[in-house]
Amino acid sequence: MKFKTFEELKLSGNLPSPAGVGMRILQITRTENYSAQEMGEVIMADSSLTGRVLKLANTASNSGLEPATTVSGAIMRLGSRTVRDMALAFSLVSERSAGTCQGFEYELYWSRSLARAVCAQMITRALGSGRPEEAYICGLLGEVGRLALASVYAEQYAVIVASGVEGDLPSLLAREDADFNINHAQVGSCMLSDWGLPEAFSEGVEGYCTSRDLASTDAGLHGMAMVLRFAHVLAQAFVGGEALSRSRWVKVGEGLDLLREHLGMERREFTRFCDACVREWQAWGESLEVSTHDELRFAEIFRCIEESASALRGGGVDIPVPLFTPEPAVTAKGPEPTPRAEDRFKVLAVDDDAASLAHLSMRLESEGYEVITARGGKAGLREALSELPDIVIAEGRMSGLDGLELCRALRRTAAGGRMYFLLMTDVESEELVVDAFEAGADDFVTKPFIPRLLCARIKGGIRLARMQRKIEEDRQTMVRQVAELGMLTRKLRTASLTDALTDLPNRRYCMKRLDSEWASTQRTGRPLSVVMLDIDRFKAVNDDHGHDIGDMVLREAARVLDEAIRSSDEVCRVGGEEFLIIAKNTGVEECEVVAERVRTAMEANIIEQTGFARAVTISLGVATSEAGYEGVHELLKAADEALFFAKNSGRNQVRRATEVARLRRSA
Repeated sequence: MKFKTFEELKLSGNLPSPAGVGMRILQITRTENYSAQEMGEVIMADSSLTGRVLKLANTASNSGLEPATTVSGAIMRLGSRTVRDMALAFSLVSERSAGTCQGFEYELYWSRSLARAVCAQMITRALGSGRPEEAYICGLLGEVGRLALASVYAEQYAVIVASGVEGDLPSLLAREDADFNINHAQVGSCMLSDWGLPEAFSEGVEGYCTSRDLASTDAGLHGMAMVLRFAHVLAQAFVGGEALSRSRWVKVGEGLDLLREHLGMERREFTRFCDACVREWQAWGESLEVSTHDELRFAEIFRCIEESASALRGGGVDIPVPLFTPEPAVTAKGPEPTPRAEDRFKVLAVDDDAASLAHLSMRLESEGYEVITARGGKAGLREALSELPDIVIAEGRMSGLDGLELCRALRRTAAGGRMYFLLMTDVESEELVVDAFEAGADDFVTKPFIPRLLCARIKGGIRLARMQRKIEEDRQTMVRQVAELGMLTRKLRTASLTDALTDLPNRRYCMKRLDSEWASTQRTGRPLSVVMLDIDRFKAVNDDHGHDIGDMVLREAARVLDEAIRSSDEVCRVGGEEFLIIAKNTGVEECEVVAERVRTAMEANIIEQTGFARAVTISLGVATSEAGYEGVHELLKAADEALFFAKNSGRNQVRRATEVARLRRSA
């Protein structure tokens, strides 16, 4: 059901997604019929993306190899699939911007994601197993599901953020499930699958987002989810945003000690390893323009951990303990969008000549525009993507990145594609005009400009900007309505498939799921087994104690059943005191073990209520598709007959349908 819910989220149009070059890569690699050369040409169209791909290819590779200097070299070294995944991840980071979810720490989110990516890469490299570049990608996208929910359900997710449950993963997942009928672990997994990333990536991200438990590492540090969990602990130690309590510092210390043991490092070597992670984080932060701390040493972090542990052992209060003084460069809150008046438009003026820039800026401000200035094309690109102006006015001839190149770079992004671009030139020629419009410019004006003519050109851009604002407002309203409608639809669907008394799936859901699993069984040849069960002498409970006690017994029985089955099984209430367990990919003997475990758990569970203090027992019938039944109804009928036989044979026992059939034949 999570995939159906995810498809509804996609319809909102607000999910984070690669744009520009990233979207082009996604389009050409949807099938296997693409060439590495074609993908390399798309990546090389963006110089900054090319540099980042080469940086990761070289830092992830084994020492001793010559550095890759071209995208084709990176593809030959790492494989086209891995380079493709890198490019998608980097393009998503490049398109980041502060969203509308109040309280969601956008800048801190990306700083933590980058730290987790670097730590995952470094851990994988130190282990000497796995691919560091893949760990980096998974680390960077590890919690993209949270970003997605904050984007689609900005107002509702702001309430969750304000409730303070973000620091408690189980509570956060439960709250997301309750509000959206899907959680960020499932959303992130579906997003990675939808982008065509390897299944191991989506499984690793979902496993990491579902649990932070490090206790299952006795056999060693294996699997993407476990690498991400350790990367999370290591990143948590040096990424700011909040003062950790003393008990949390101690918990971080325990995780670091466990990581050190798995890496087989002495304390001093491990400290150097951690410091190297910080330096790599800082270097990547500069490359991706993500906030990091300027000065940081892990010796100070270990001191803070030891002091926290000592204070708690001495009976000290579990108070927040800040590590950094003064406050780190990472801010706890991302910039929040400030509303602008309807007649107030933002104009970005770009020129590498200071005098010309000052003159243009003064003229625009005298007309009442909000003006931002940038010296040179590179600074203009940075300001355009961070400030999101309505209009960009750029000098055509600039050193480094000229006006035409700036226009092309902006048009490759979603935000830049909406800006009105006005090119200023000191020469008017047919070839220049054609080049300007082919680059994506909306209009041009010659220098020295005539103020009245320049203002008239800008007013044309303002009319377009005003229309775009109205379109965006209407789109946001529609997105919000679609999201709210989707959420309501999912809640209604869930309600229609859920038993109101026990919160278990109901008979309607059970039959749909059985039909689906039966079809899967016919395709794959894997067995499907079911356990039909009901509570022994339940009518006497209602007659002797009343229906309130009977309802309580049903709820308690449902809880025990849900806890006793395996994670891959499902239990449904199919009527009255009758339940059904669906065990996919399970043969009869294994299913009988499950049934016996359920029976034992129910028998051992004492239900205590006023006037009622005892356990109830259940009778169970097991049937499997391996017996050659023609369909779901025959399978259920066989399980029901086995259940009937169990009740007639004394209750509180498990019987196989094949056993019943054999006894009937012998009779």
